[in-house]
Amino acid sequence: MKSFFVELKRRKVYRVAIAYAVASWLLIQIATQVFPFFEIPNWAVRLVVIVLVLGFPIALILSWIFDLTPQGIRRTDDSDRSLAPLQIAPATTRNIPEKSIAVLPFENLSDDKDNEYFAAGVHDDVLSNLAKVADLKVISRTSVQQFKSGARNLREIGLALGVAHILEGTARRAGNRIRVNAQLIDARSDAHLWGETFDREITDLFALQSELAERITQALRANLSAREKTNLQTHPTRDILAYELFLRARELFHWAGSGYSYDKGADALRLIDEAVGRDPQFALAYALASRLHSELFWFGYDKSASRLEKAKTAADTALKLQPNLGEAHLATAFYYYYGFRRYDVAQKHVTAAIRAIPNNADVLNTAGAIARRDGRWHESVTNLEQGRDRDPRNLSVLWGLFESYLALHEYPKAEGTANDALSVSPNAPFFVLARSAIALFRDGETAPLRSSLRQVPSSFDPGGVTSTIALRLSLMERDLNEADRVLAACAHEKLDDNGLSGVAGALDGYIVPKSWYAGLIARARGDESSAYTAFEQAKRTVQDDLVQCPEDAKTLAMLALIHAALGEKKDALAAAARAGELLPIAKDSFDGPILATTLAAVSAKLGENESAIRQLESLVGIPNGPTPGTLRVEPEWDSLRDDPRFKKLVAAQ
Repeated sequence: MKSFFVELKRRKVYRVAIAYAVASWLLIQIATQVFPFFEIPNWAVRLVVIVLVLGFPIALILSWIFDLTPQGIRRTDDSDRSLAPLQIAPATTRNIPEKSIAVLPFENLSDDKDNEYFAAGVHDDVLSNLAKVADLKVISRTSVQQFKSGARNLREIGLALGVAHILEGTARRAGNRIRVNAQLIDARSDAHLWGETFDREITDLFALQSELAERITQALRANLSAREKTNLQTHPTRDILAYELFLRARELFHWAGSGYSYDKGADALRLIDEAVGRDPQFALAYALASRLHSELFWFGYDKSASRLEKAKTAADTALKLQPNLGEAHLATAFYYYYGFRRYDVAQKHVTAAIRAIPNNADVLNTAGAIARRDGRWHESVTNLEQGRDRDPRNLSVLWGLFESYLALHEYPKAEGTANDALSVSPNAPFFVLARSAIALFRDGETAPLRSSLRQVPSSFDPGGVTSTIALRLSLMERDLNEADRVLAACAHEKLDDNGLSGVAGALDGYIVPKSWYAGLIARARGDESSAYTAFEQAKRTVQDDLVQCPEDAKTLAMLALIHAALGEKKDALAAAARAGELLPIAKDSFDGPILATTLAAVSAKLGENESAIRQLESLVGIPNGPTPGTLRVEPEWDSLRDDPRFKKLVAAQ
């Protein structure tokens, strides 16, 4: 019964009933006072009363079925679908600043539905301009994009996104003319604060968008610095088609909890090439190209020096064209971050990016990622939380925050962040797995993660990540038949790792040869001949990778593991020593502990138990290091289990 009354309130039936009663009372008063003056018979007054009484239930029924929205009369059921995730959205409890706004996606009213990217471009540029204003809190595009269709309950959206104001708009393109309609709403009261319609030539599009952004800042009484006023007048390109190509490329680039792939990156780069071919002065497009090249290098798809050089050239071009472009500084930061782990230089460019686009969640997220690699964990979490504040429904932002909480062994906060993500996208595979992985790190329990693997579609295996989790889990559980099944079903020859299945050998950012796992399974079965063949094949693959990038620490760590598995002690120790020199914890507080744990596993495989124990004693408990839980189940430590010192590490809490 309680839920029925809640539904009456949500569908605005109470509001309609009150409005109808007030209007009816007013009409009856007019009829009783005015009709006699004009000698209208009393039966007419009675007729008015009867009609109004009969109309009351009809009005209530219509208010239950339909809703009046800025886009016209819509069925309330549409609102149900668009707002379902808001019931447990994390932003509803936060304090909402007065100067805060979410710009909802503009509706395309053009007769040609191919102009959808045109409406998206108008929306995106307005949003990008507002993000430059430090005195505002502006929600980033990923979160607002989720309210693109369906009837909108602005009050609930405002609460979900943590803003006081919402901008709605429509865009229509007809030939060389454009019409943009925008209205600013107070999300707390549904009050209409400002609205205007702009009719312009298509050539005036970007000027129109700058004007619209300025009008919004004025309506919100936001303070604008001289630099911000200048930035609002700077447009990404004058070529509408080039801008649409850029938007398509960026859509491929953005991670949405479903995994990143080489194909997406390659397709996005082709679109960028077309865009800059149309407009060689398109700095924003060059910045995106640099980001794509850097990611393809970092995530192991192409570890060549030429890939990094392409990232550098594109970033330099963007900065040369627009020295103050925040996205260009962000791309340069990623070049130094992903290419060389030069976090000091990357930090300088991120600081410049924050000055230029202070509301950009991607920039804040990057600042958090760089800070944690530099060992500034408190600052890292602060930046990541600010990123979530600007983009509360962005799974990529939530993933970065989850990783940090997991690395810091703050398991309740990690679980809360995973729950926040699942409230946005209940079936996001990585977060389904992430929430269950907490039990592995905290308690050494594999059952929750195994159960979650069954919930993930078998077709979901970007870069072999899901197969990696399943294989490592099977080896922990000593279920070799399941490991064989997973390996046979895996279509990838190289497998990526996203850090959800333990620490030892979890070389996130290096793609592990499938033959490595074949060797581990064969050895666990006691089939040394098959294990030797598989490990030799894995060694050839890794050595080929080293030709491209001879100083990559994770590749060297993988080679050290393989040498150790083959009993090649001298080569294993040499590769391990070099990997440790290249990537110590002092150089990278996020990857350093993972690499050091892997090198401890190399010592254990070689029978160097004293060295392995000593390394683990320095690692257990530090951020992103091994935990008592992972030590309990990872097979890499089987040779140490009878050592009292190891038992003490496993028992630690």
